[in-house]
Amino acid sequence: MSVSNDRRHRSILGMTVQDWSVAAMVLALKAVVLIFGAMAFQIASGERVAGFAGLLTIWNRWDGPQYLLIAEHGYAPTGDQRLALAFFPLYPWTIRLVAVAVRDPVLSAFLISTVASVAAGVMMARLVALDASRRLAWRAAWLLFIFPTSYFLHTDYSESLFLALVLASFIAARRERWLAAGAIGALAALTRPNGILLLPALGADALWTWWKTRRFNWRWSWTALVLCGLAAYLAVNYRTTGDAFAFLGVQREHWSHSLVPPWSSIRVNYQIGQDPDATRAAMIGTQVLLYLAIGLAGTVVAIFSLRPSYAAWMGLNWIFFVTQSWDISAPRYTLMLFPLFILIARLARRRIWDVIVTSWSLLWLGLFVAEFVRGHWAF
Repeated sequence: MSVSNDRRHRSILGMTVQDWSVAAMVLALKAVVLIFGAMAFQIASGERVAGFAGLLTIWNRWDGPQYLLIAEHGYAPTGDQRLALAFFPLYPWTIRLVAVAVRDPVLSAFLISTVASVAAGVMMARLVALDASRRLAWRAAWLLFIFPTSYFLHTDYSESLFLALVLASFIAARRERWLAAGAIGALAALTRPNGILLLPALGADALWTWWKTRRFNWRWSWTALVLCGLAAYLAVNYRTTGDAFAFLGVQREHWSHSLVPPWSSIRVNYQIGQDPDATRAAMIGTQVLLYLAIGLAGTVVAIFSLRPSYAAWMGLNWIFFVTQSWDISAPRYTLMLFPLFILIARLARRRIWDVIVTSWSLLWLGLFVAEFVRGHWAF
Protein backbone atom coordinates (compact mmCIF):
# COMPACT_ATOMS: atom_id res chain seq x y z
CA MET A 1 0.00 0.00 0.00
CA SER A 2 1.33 3.45 -0.89
CA VAL A 3 1.95 6.10 1.73
CA SER A 4 -1.02 8.16 0.48
CA ASN A 5 -3.32 5.14 0.59
CA ASP A 6 -2.04 4.21 4.04
CA ARG A 7 -2.82 7.70 5.31
CA ARG A 8 -6.26 7.52 3.79
CA HIS A 9 -6.93 4.38 5.81
CA ARG A 10 -5.62 5.96 9.01
CA SER A 11 -7.67 7.68 11.64
CA ILE A 12 -6.87 9.05 15.08
CA LEU A 13 -5.05 7.29 17.90
CA GLY A 14 -3.08 5.17 15.46
CA MET A 15 -6.17 3.23 14.40
CA THR A 16 -7.36 2.65 10.84
CA VAL A 17 -10.85 3.32 9.62
CA GLN A 18 -11.44 -0.43 9.77
CA ASP A 19 -10.24 -0.52 13.39
CA TRP A 20 -12.88 2.04 14.29
CA SER A 21 -15.48 0.13 12.30
CA VAL A 22 -14.71 -3.06 14.23
CA ALA A 23 -14.69 -1.19 17.55
CA ALA A 24 -18.11 0.30 16.76
CA MET A 25 -19.43 -3.13 15.82
CA VAL A 26 -18.20 -4.64 19.10
CA LEU A 27 -19.73 -1.85 21.19
CA ALA A 28 -23.03 -2.06 19.30
CA LEU A 29 -23.21 -5.82 19.80
CA LYS A 30 -22.31 -5.39 23.47
CA ALA A 31 -25.21 -2.98 23.93
CA VAL A 32 -27.60 -5.32 22.11
CA VAL A 33 -26.49 -8.36 24.14
CA LEU A 34 -26.73 -6.58 27.51
CA ILE A 35 -30.13 -5.07 26.74
CA PHE A 36 -31.45 -8.33 25.31
CA GLY A 37 -30.25 -10.09 28.47
CA ALA A 38 -32.12 -7.60 30.64
CA MET A 39 -35.34 -8.05 28.67
CA ALA A 40 -34.99 -11.85 28.66
CA PHE A 41 -34.46 -11.82 32.43
CA GLN A 42 -37.46 -9.59 33.02
CA ILE A 43 -39.78 -11.61 30.78
CA ALA A 44 -38.69 -15.03 32.08
CA SER A 45 -38.44 -14.18 35.79
CA GLY A 46 -41.18 -11.58 36.12
CA GLU A 47 -38.72 -9.33 37.97
CA ARG A 48 -37.72 -5.85 36.91
CA VAL A 49 -34.10 -4.95 36.29
CA ALA A 50 -33.41 -2.05 38.64
CA GLY A 51 -31.38 0.46 36.65
CA PHE A 52 -27.78 0.17 35.48
CA ALA A 53 -26.63 -1.49 38.71
CA GLY A 54 -29.36 -4.08 38.31
CA LEU A 55 -28.29 -4.67 34.71
CA LEU A 56 -24.75 -5.48 35.82
CA THR A 57 -26.03 -7.66 38.65
CA ILE A 58 -27.92 -10.08 36.41
CA TRP A 59 -24.72 -10.62 34.43
CA ASN A 60 -22.56 -11.19 37.51
CA ARG A 61 -22.92 -14.98 37.60
CA TRP A 62 -20.88 -18.11 38.27
CA ASP A 63 -17.16 -17.27 37.85
CA GLY A 64 -17.76 -13.51 37.99
CA PRO A 65 -18.19 -13.33 41.80
CA GLN A 66 -14.98 -15.34 42.23
CA TYR A 67 -12.98 -12.76 40.29
CA LEU A 68 -14.59 -9.99 42.35
CA LEU A 69 -13.74 -11.85 45.56
CA ILE A 70 -10.08 -11.99 44.56
CA ALA A 71 -10.14 -8.33 43.52
CA GLU A 72 -11.57 -7.22 46.87
CA HIS A 73 -9.95 -9.65 49.31
CA GLY A 74 -7.15 -11.46 47.51
CA TYR A 75 -6.37 -15.15 47.97
CA ALA A 76 -6.50 -17.04 51.27
CA PRO A 77 -5.33 -20.49 52.43
CA THR A 78 -8.68 -21.47 53.98
CA GLY A 79 -12.43 -20.99 53.61
CA ASP A 80 -14.23 -19.86 50.47
CA GLN A 81 -11.30 -17.70 49.44
CA ARG A 82 -9.18 -20.82 49.09
CA LEU A 83 -11.44 -21.87 46.21
CA ALA A 84 -10.39 -18.70 44.40
CA LEU A 85 -6.92 -20.22 43.93
CA ALA A 86 -8.36 -22.00 40.88
CA PHE A 87 -8.68 -18.60 39.14
CA PHE A 88 -5.65 -16.89 37.63
CA PRO A 89 -4.89 -13.43 39.01
CA LEU A 90 -4.31 -10.88 36.24
CA TYR A 91 -7.98 -10.14 35.56
CA PRO A 92 -8.95 -9.62 39.24
CA TRP A 93 -5.79 -7.56 39.78
CA THR A 94 -6.83 -5.23 36.96
CA ILE A 95 -10.33 -5.03 38.50
CA ARG A 96 -8.79 -3.94 41.78
CA LEU A 97 -6.61 -1.37 40.04
CA VAL A 98 -9.47 0.21 38.08
CA ALA A 99 -11.73 0.11 41.14
CA VAL A 100 -9.38 2.57 42.82
CA ALA A 101 -10.73 5.14 40.38
CA VAL A 102 -14.35 4.03 39.88
CA ARG A 103 -14.83 2.74 43.46
CA ASP A 104 -17.07 -0.11 42.33
CA PRO A 105 -15.54 -3.56 41.63
CA VAL A 106 -18.48 -4.72 39.51
CA LEU A 107 -18.38 -1.60 37.32
CA SER A 108 -14.60 -1.92 37.18
CA ALA A 109 -14.90 -5.50 35.91
CA PHE A 110 -17.33 -4.52 33.16
CA LEU A 111 -15.22 -1.54 32.11
CA ILE A 112 -12.20 -3.80 31.74
CA SER A 113 -14.17 -6.34 29.74
CA THR A 114 -15.50 -3.55 27.51
CA VAL A 115 -12.03 -2.20 26.71
CA ALA A 116 -10.59 -5.70 26.34
CA SER A 117 -13.42 -6.87 24.07
CA VAL A 118 -12.92 -3.88 21.77
CA ALA A 119 -9.18 -4.57 21.75
CA ALA A 120 -9.83 -8.24 20.98
CA GLY A 121 -12.08 -7.32 18.05
CA VAL A 122 -9.56 -4.87 16.61
CA MET A 123 -6.65 -7.29 17.11
CA MET A 124 -8.62 -10.10 15.49
CA ALA A 125 -9.26 -8.03 12.38
CA ARG A 126 -5.67 -6.79 12.25
CA LEU A 127 -4.25 -10.31 12.56
CA VAL A 128 -6.48 -11.71 9.83
CA ALA A 129 -5.69 -8.72 7.58
CA LEU A 130 -2.03 -9.73 7.57
CA ASP A 131 -2.96 -12.61 5.26
CA ALA A 132 -6.37 -11.73 3.81
CA SER A 133 -8.56 -8.88 2.65
CA ARG A 134 -9.97 -6.27 5.03
CA ARG A 135 -13.44 -7.57 4.16
CA LEU A 136 -12.63 -11.09 5.35
CA ALA A 137 -10.86 -9.67 8.42
CA TRP A 138 -13.96 -7.69 9.39
CA ARG A 139 -16.15 -10.76 8.83
CA ALA A 140 -13.92 -12.89 11.10
CA ALA A 141 -14.27 -10.32 13.91
CA TRP A 142 -18.03 -10.16 13.34
CA LEU A 143 -18.37 -13.95 13.51
CA LEU A 144 -16.35 -14.02 16.72
CA PHE A 145 -18.68 -11.51 18.39
CA ILE A 146 -21.92 -13.18 17.29
CA PHE A 147 -20.69 -16.64 18.27
CA PRO A 148 -23.20 -18.35 20.60
CA THR A 149 -21.00 -17.93 23.67
CA SER A 150 -19.60 -14.49 22.78
CA TYR A 151 -21.50 -12.91 25.70
CA PHE A 152 -18.60 -14.01 27.88
CA LEU A 153 -16.52 -11.34 26.13
CA HIS A 154 -18.86 -8.70 27.60
CA THR A 155 -19.27 -9.93 31.19
CA ASP A 156 -17.05 -10.03 34.27
CA TYR A 157 -15.12 -13.04 33.01
CA SER A 158 -11.46 -13.11 31.97
CA GLU A 159 -12.14 -14.25 28.38
CA SER A 160 -11.99 -10.81 26.74
CA LEU A 161 -8.73 -9.82 28.43
CA PHE A 162 -7.19 -13.20 27.67
CA LEU A 163 -8.22 -13.19 24.01
CA ALA A 164 -6.95 -9.63 23.52
CA LEU A 165 -3.56 -10.62 24.97
CA VAL A 166 -3.34 -13.80 22.91
CA LEU A 167 -4.11 -11.97 19.67
CA ALA A 168 -1.67 -9.17 20.52
CA SER A 169 1.05 -11.75 21.18
CA PHE A 170 0.42 -13.40 17.81
CA ILE A 171 0.49 -10.04 16.04
CA ALA A 172 3.80 -9.16 17.70
CA ALA A 173 5.27 -12.49 16.61
CA ARG A 174 4.03 -12.02 13.04
CA ARG A 175 5.81 -8.66 13.01
CA GLU A 176 9.01 -10.25 14.31
CA ARG A 177 8.74 -8.40 17.64
CA TRP A 178 9.60 -11.45 19.70
CA LEU A 179 10.30 -9.63 22.96
CA ALA A 180 6.84 -8.09 22.87
CA ALA A 181 5.31 -11.43 21.87
CA GLY A 182 6.89 -13.14 24.86
CA ALA A 183 6.07 -10.37 27.34
CA ILE A 184 2.44 -10.16 26.25
CA GLY A 185 2.28 -13.94 26.27
CA ALA A 186 3.43 -13.90 29.90
CA LEU A 187 0.45 -11.68 30.75
CA ALA A 188 -1.85 -14.13 28.94
CA ALA A 189 -0.36 -16.99 30.95
CA LEU A 190 -1.13 -14.99 34.10
CA THR A 191 -4.76 -14.62 32.98
CA ARG A 192 -5.83 -18.16 32.10
CA PRO A 193 -4.14 -21.59 32.37
CA ASN A 194 -4.04 -22.20 28.62
CA GLY A 195 -1.97 -19.04 28.15
CA ILE A 196 1.10 -21.24 28.59
CA LEU A 197 0.21 -22.85 25.25
CA LEU A 198 1.41 -19.69 23.52
CA LEU A 199 4.97 -20.93 24.03
CA PRO A 200 4.69 -24.03 21.78
CA ALA A 201 2.24 -22.29 19.44
CA LEU A 202 4.58 -19.38 18.70
CA GLY A 203 7.46 -21.82 18.66
CA ALA A 204 5.74 -23.67 15.80
CA ASP A 205 6.16 -20.63 13.52
CA ALA A 206 9.80 -20.25 14.61
CA LEU A 207 10.43 -23.93 13.84
CA TRP A 208 8.66 -23.55 10.49
CA THR A 209 10.87 -20.57 9.61
CA TRP A 210 14.01 -22.44 10.66
CA TRP A 211 12.97 -25.44 8.57
CA LYS A 212 12.60 -23.24 5.47
CA THR A 213 15.72 -21.10 5.96
CA ARG A 214 17.96 -23.26 8.16
CA ARG A 215 18.82 -20.08 10.05
CA PHE A 216 18.32 -19.68 13.78
CA ASN A 217 17.12 -16.35 15.14
CA TRP A 218 18.11 -15.95 18.78
CA ARG A 219 15.21 -13.51 19.30
CA TRP A 220 12.85 -16.48 19.14
CA SER A 221 14.04 -17.33 22.64
CA TRP A 222 12.07 -14.33 23.97
CA THR A 223 8.98 -16.52 23.70
CA ALA A 224 10.23 -18.29 26.83
CA LEU A 225 9.00 -15.23 28.74
CA VAL A 226 5.56 -16.85 28.56
CA LEU A 227 6.77 -19.12 31.35
CA CYS A 228 7.06 -16.09 33.63
CA GLY A 229 3.27 -15.73 33.69
CA LEU A 230 2.80 -19.28 34.93
CA ALA A 231 5.69 -18.86 37.37
CA ALA A 232 4.01 -15.77 38.85
CA TYR A 233 0.77 -17.70 39.36
CA LEU A 234 2.63 -20.54 41.05
CA ALA A 235 4.33 -17.96 43.28
CA VAL A 236 0.89 -16.64 44.30
CA ASN A 237 -0.14 -20.17 45.26
CA TYR A 238 3.06 -20.72 47.23
CA ARG A 239 2.82 -17.41 49.06
CA THR A 240 -0.81 -18.12 49.96
CA THR A 241 -0.60 -21.76 51.00
CA GLY A 242 3.04 -22.83 51.02
CA ASP A 243 2.29 -25.08 48.04
CA ALA A 244 2.93 -23.80 44.53
CA PHE A 245 0.48 -26.34 43.13
CA ALA A 246 -2.32 -25.83 45.65
CA PHE A 247 -4.68 -24.85 42.80
CA LEU A 248 -4.58 -28.42 41.49
CA GLY A 249 -5.92 -29.71 44.79
CA VAL A 250 -8.66 -27.08 44.79
CA GLN A 251 -9.73 -28.01 41.27
CA ARG A 252 -9.70 -31.70 42.11
CA GLU A 253 -11.50 -31.44 45.45
CA HIS A 254 -14.10 -28.80 44.66
CA TRP A 255 -14.70 -29.08 40.90
CA SER A 256 -13.61 -32.71 40.39
CA HIS A 257 -11.17 -31.55 37.72
CA SER A 258 -8.21 -33.72 36.81
CA LEU A 259 -6.46 -34.78 33.64
CA VAL A 260 -7.91 -37.83 31.89
CA PRO A 261 -7.55 -39.41 28.43
CA PRO A 262 -9.72 -37.61 25.83
CA TRP A 263 -11.95 -40.64 25.26
CA SER A 264 -12.73 -40.76 28.99
CA SER A 265 -13.88 -37.13 29.02
CA ILE A 266 -15.93 -37.58 25.85
CA ARG A 267 -17.55 -40.69 27.30
CA VAL A 268 -18.61 -38.73 30.41
CA ASN A 269 -20.31 -36.05 28.30
CA TYR A 270 -21.93 -38.70 26.11
CA GLN A 271 -23.35 -40.39 29.20
CA ILE A 272 -24.64 -37.05 30.49
CA GLY A 273 -26.35 -36.64 27.13
CA GLN A 274 -28.51 -39.66 28.08
CA ASP A 275 -29.46 -38.13 31.44
CA PRO A 276 -33.21 -38.12 32.29
CA ASP A 277 -32.85 -34.40 33.09
CA ALA A 278 -33.39 -33.00 29.59
CA THR A 279 -31.78 -29.63 30.35
CA ARG A 280 -28.63 -31.22 31.77
CA ALA A 281 -28.49 -33.69 28.90
CA ALA A 282 -28.78 -30.93 26.30
CA MET A 283 -26.40 -28.37 27.84
CA ILE A 284 -23.64 -30.46 29.41
CA GLY A 285 -24.03 -33.46 27.16
CA THR A 286 -25.08 -32.56 23.62
CA GLN A 287 -23.83 -28.96 23.47
CA VAL A 288 -20.41 -29.73 24.95
CA LEU A 289 -19.93 -32.62 22.52
CA LEU A 290 -21.04 -30.41 19.61
CA TYR A 291 -18.47 -27.72 20.38
CA LEU A 292 -15.73 -30.28 20.93
CA ALA A 293 -16.58 -31.63 17.48
CA ILE A 294 -16.47 -28.12 15.99
CA GLY A 295 -13.10 -27.49 17.62
CA LEU A 296 -11.68 -30.79 16.36
CA ALA A 297 -12.95 -30.23 12.82
CA GLY A 298 -11.50 -26.72 12.84
CA THR A 299 -8.15 -28.03 14.07
CA VAL A 300 -7.94 -30.60 11.28
CA VAL A 301 -8.74 -27.99 8.63
CA ALA A 302 -6.29 -25.52 10.21
CA ILE A 303 -3.45 -28.03 9.94
CA PHE A 304 -3.81 -28.03 6.16
CA SER A 305 -4.81 -24.43 5.50
CA LEU A 306 -3.40 -22.08 8.16
CA ARG A 307 -0.03 -21.16 9.61
CA PRO A 308 1.64 -23.75 11.88
CA SER A 309 1.24 -21.46 14.92
CA TYR A 310 -2.51 -21.16 14.32
CA ALA A 311 -2.93 -24.91 13.90
CA ALA A 312 -0.80 -25.56 17.00
CA TRP A 313 -2.87 -23.10 19.05
CA MET A 314 -6.06 -24.81 17.91
CA GLY A 315 -4.83 -28.35 18.50
CA LEU A 316 -3.15 -27.78 21.85
CA ASN A 317 -6.15 -25.91 23.23
CA TRP A 318 -8.52 -28.61 22.02
CA ILE A 319 -6.44 -31.25 23.77
CA PHE A 320 -6.43 -29.08 26.90
CA PHE A 321 -10.25 -28.90 26.82
CA VAL A 322 -10.91 -32.53 26.08
CA THR A 323 -8.55 -33.94 28.72
CA GLN A 324 -10.53 -32.42 31.58
CA SER A 325 -12.39 -35.02 33.59
CA TRP A 326 -15.44 -32.78 33.89
CA ASP A 327 -15.83 -30.64 30.78
CA ILE A 328 -18.84 -28.37 31.15
CA SER A 329 -17.43 -25.29 29.42
CA ALA A 330 -16.24 -26.36 25.95
CA PRO A 331 -18.64 -23.93 24.19
CA ARG A 332 -17.08 -21.04 26.13
CA TYR A 333 -13.54 -22.31 25.64
CA THR A 334 -14.13 -22.49 21.89
CA LEU A 335 -14.11 -18.68 21.85
CA MET A 336 -10.36 -18.85 22.45
CA LEU A 337 -9.82 -20.81 19.21
CA PHE A 338 -9.48 -17.63 17.17
CA PRO A 339 -8.24 -19.36 13.97
CA LEU A 340 -11.62 -21.11 13.85
CA PHE A 341 -13.24 -17.78 12.99
CA ILE A 342 -10.84 -17.27 10.11
CA LEU A 343 -11.95 -20.60 8.70
CA ILE A 344 -15.64 -19.80 9.24
CA ALA A 345 -15.16 -16.39 7.62
CA ARG A 346 -13.70 -18.08 4.56
CA LEU A 347 -16.67 -20.44 4.45
CA ALA A 348 -19.09 -17.53 4.87
CA ARG A 349 -17.83 -15.85 1.70
CA ARG A 350 -20.53 -17.94 0.04
CA ARG A 351 -23.87 -16.32 0.74
CA ILE A 352 -25.68 -19.51 1.68
CA TRP A 353 -23.09 -20.33 4.34
CA ASP A 354 -23.08 -16.76 5.57
CA VAL A 355 -26.85 -16.99 6.15
CA ILE A 356 -26.59 -20.41 7.80
CA VAL A 357 -23.73 -19.49 10.13
CA THR A 358 -25.17 -16.10 11.07
CA SER A 359 -28.62 -17.52 11.77
CA TRP A 360 -27.23 -20.40 13.83
CA SER A 361 -24.98 -18.09 15.84
CA LEU A 362 -27.62 -15.48 16.65
CA LEU A 363 -30.32 -18.01 17.57
CA TRP A 364 -28.11 -19.86 20.02
CA LEU A 365 -26.57 -16.65 21.32
CA GLY A 366 -30.05 -15.47 22.27
CA LEU A 367 -30.91 -18.75 23.98
CA PHE A 368 -27.67 -18.96 25.96
CA VAL A 369 -27.90 -15.31 27.04
CA ALA A 370 -31.46 -15.87 28.31
CA GLU A 371 -30.28 -18.87 30.32
CA PHE A 372 -27.17 -17.17 31.70
CA VAL A 373 -28.85 -14.03 33.02
CA ARG A 374 -31.40 -16.17 34.91
CA GLY A 375 -28.54 -17.88 36.75
CA HIS A 376 -28.78 -21.13 34.84
CA TRP A 377 -25.60 -22.87 33.73
CA ALA A 378 -24.65 -21.72 30.25
CA PHE A 379 -20.98 -22.67 30.13
